[in-house]
Amino acid sequence: MKNHLILRSLALALSSAFLAVACNRSPADLREWKASDHDHTSNPEPGQVEVTDAGSPLREQGIDDVTLAAWKQNCIRCHGQFGAGDGPQGPMTKARDLTDDAWQASVSDPEIATAIRQGKGSMPAFPLPEPTVISLTRLVRLMRVRPDAGVAP
Repeated sequence: MKNHLILRSLALALSSAFLAVACNRSPADLREWKASDHDHTSNPEPGQVEVTDAGSPLREQGIDDVTLAAWKQNCIRCHGQFGAGDGPQGPMTKARDLTDDAWQASVSDPEIATAIRQGKGSMPAFPLPEPTVISLTRLVRLMRVRPDAGVAP
């Protein structure tokens, strides 16, 4: 029994020594993280972006997964899923109804892009990559086409 305890103690001591040595090693790469480390939205590698539903109406209009993700993350809470200003925070922020024909006719694409980049009224600025801003502008223009009313003129 005494030999068994000695063996257990020796095994425990060796394991502890191994762990102490292993934990004292410095990791190979501890540099500070930079945004360019994940430069996948403005300069994607070929394997990073996989288009699986080519031929969809949104794809044909230049709307990709990055644009839809940006819309979902930044815009739906106020403008709503289809841009009618009926998102959960829409009434509180007095979100613009992007489907309104009069508003669509009164604003230019550069004005929409500037509002996305710099914010407007209670809408904050969204520092997105330029290709995403351009695609979001296209998406806002498509909101003139209402799912319940057919294609707008």
